[in-house]
Amino acid sequence: MDISSLVSLTSEVEKINGEKVLLIHFSGKITSDNIMEINQKIKHLFENAIYNVILNISELHYLNSTGIAMLLTIAKTIEQNNGNLVMTRPSAFVRDLLDMTDLLSRFTIRENIEQARESLKSKLEAV
Repeated sequence: MDISSLVSLTSEVEKINGEKVLLIHFSGKITSDNIMEINQKIKHLFENAIYNVILNISELHYLNSTGIAMLLTIAKTIEQNNGNLVMTRPSAFVRDLLDMTDLLSRFTIRENIEQARESLKSKLEAV
């Protein structure tokens, strides 16, 4: 299955405080049908060894347990490589799911990309 029919995953690299930051945008739905392809794309993104990440999930409208596992894997990869993760405000459905699974407090969440950049900038300055 072509994941583009369910989800859009794009990325870009920018610099904050002289450090490379990976900005990953998700929109649509993460399901069992597209998780394998998404995981491959995420793995490929980390091949560049950029572990300061802004994860824009404000347009991600649905995910199931496989999507939650993917988010936790991303967070673990970043932590193991001494990076920082900041997420944008999730949609109501995703926020409720993260809250029900007791994961909402696991992530640094900001209202939008600009606030996520400022949060990451503060984290990078503290190092």
